[in-house]
Amino acid sequence: MFLYYSILVFITCMVATAYLIPKIISVVQYKRLMDNPNQRSSHYIATPSLGGIAFYIVFVISLSFNHYYDEFDVSMSILPGMTVLFFLGLKDDLVVLSPRTKLLGQIIACMFILVNGSFEFNNLHGFLGIYEIPVWLGTLGGLLLMLGIINSFNLIDGIDGLAASIAIIILAFFAVIFGLLEFKFSFLSCISMIGIMIGFLFFNLSKSKKIFMGDTGSLQVGFIIAVMTVRVMTANEGQLNHLPFDSSYNPIVLIALLIVPLYDAVRVFTIRVLKRKNPFSADRDHFHHLLIDAFKISHWKASIVIATFNIFFLGIILLILRAFSIGSVCFVILFFLVLMTVYSIKLKKKIISNLEKEEKEVPKIKLFKSPPSNFHFEKREASIIE
Repeated sequence: MFLYYSILVFITCMVATAYLIPKIISVVQYKRLMDNPNQRSSHYIATPSLGGIAFYIVFVISLSFNHYYDEFDVSMSILPGMTVLFFLGLKDDLVVLSPRTKLLGQIIACMFILVNGSFEFNNLHGFLGIYEIPVWLGTLGGLLLMLGIINSFNLIDGIDGLAASIAIIILAFFAVIFGLLEFKFSFLSCISMIGIMIGFLFFNLSKSKKIFMGDTGSLQVGFIIAVMTVRVMTANEGQLNHLPFDSSYNPIVLIALLIVPLYDAVRVFTIRVLKRKNPFSADRDHFHHLLIDAFKISHWKASIVIATFNIFFLGIILLILRAFSIGSVCFVILFFLVLMTVYSIKLKKKIISNLEKEEKEVPKIKLFKSPPSNFHFEKREASIIE
């Protein structure tokens, strides 16, 4: 019975999102609330960017139906937190908010989750030999973790299909984990958001009816993934025994799962600080921008490359965990991070080299003080297009 209900939830969320988004596109176009391109944009025409409105409507409605399986009133913590981020993102998409205001709103949203007893972060289950930790330290750690995930998803939403694709991969993995743990409400929440992401991708990858999720959407998606991450971390020892890996490996598995958004956020923030720029300032130093600018590939191809890497990296880590120690796994993660950093530097150099070649290939225009003798002016009537 639960399996059929889960399939129904998935299909309903996908169809409902696909139904709502054209309505949102029409309203945004009529009110001229489009996202106009600038020097760092990856699009060239004004495009609707409030797809997150559909996310909020569909997910909140799904909460009311999935609440039947919510044993710990988790939905009553998710709803206010998601509402705060929805209005925060909506205002940022329309008028732009300061980084300080956005951070304050994110902290308030996260605290709605962390004050719930089901999310009490007080045990690392033997990771690096650490078991119980003070509640205040766990709450602080949980807050920093959630803020990192929310902002990292906000940052990778820079090209068509990327944020939604990575979200589907992460949420699908969490759905499997919650299925094994028998956390039915968390499982349904993941399934609901996956349906929403797929319904959104039909339009995000479309040429004629394109829409972006905007901050309105990326903040919500990051928030749900952050909630699911903390939910796994705060499960008790008896529940974690149902997982195919030791509970002490939880942080490592979650790092492997979230490697794409977290790595890109840390790398970009570090570059901006080294350049003495505001860490929240906009630029084209994100890994997805480097791929597109270096190889001149389309958005969906870059998204596929990055999403495939995410799956590959997670698979490698899970395989290594079954045969080697946690020290070996940490070494592999560090190796991959160094490798990605070196590759990012090479991509940046390739972009600079391409720009220099393009400048040399631009033909020089010869300027005449007066028109040559064989030059004829052609008089044409101007046409007015109403």
